[in-house]
Amino acid sequence: MNADQYIQKLLELSEKKLSGLRQILKLTEEQSNVITEDNVEELQRIIDLKQQQMDIIDELDQAFEVYYSRVKSVLGVQSLEEIRMSELNGAAELKQIITTIYDITRQIQNLESVNNKKVKEILNRLSSEIRQIKQGQVVNNGYNIGGKMPQQSYYFDKKK
Repeated sequence: MNADQYIQKLLELSEKKLSGLRQILKLTEEQSNVITEDNVEELQRIIDLKQQQMDIIDELDQAFEVYYSRVKSVLGVQSLEEIRMSELNGAAELKQIITTIYDITRQIQNLESVNNKKVKEILNRLSSEIRQIKQGQVVNNGYNIGGKMPQQSYYFDKKK
């Protein structure tokens, strides 16, 4: 393969990755809505779908790395930044797609951060509610302790 063919393969892989990242971004936005609705089943479904997309993207990244190292060796450079974009067919488009990938990745990271804060708030609230319930049970058990104690018996002396 020549350098142009490697660039085309990198373009193809990058476009697939971009599509997967857009899907993850959409799922992360859905996840944000589901977190506030306390719908655990839907949340799990979304997380599973996101994991599937991430697995696909991992495979794409591995293939990208192989082709990226091959194109660098064919061109005799350490980085694609060292070559002029006009020298390779599709190189400018590849750079644009990679920039878009970074932008979407940042958006996903920001949404994930917001979602993590929401989940922590919900967990803190639930933890506080559980603590109050346990305290109420302890108090309730304290009031009901009389019913659990053995009754005293009395002896009446009838000899008088």
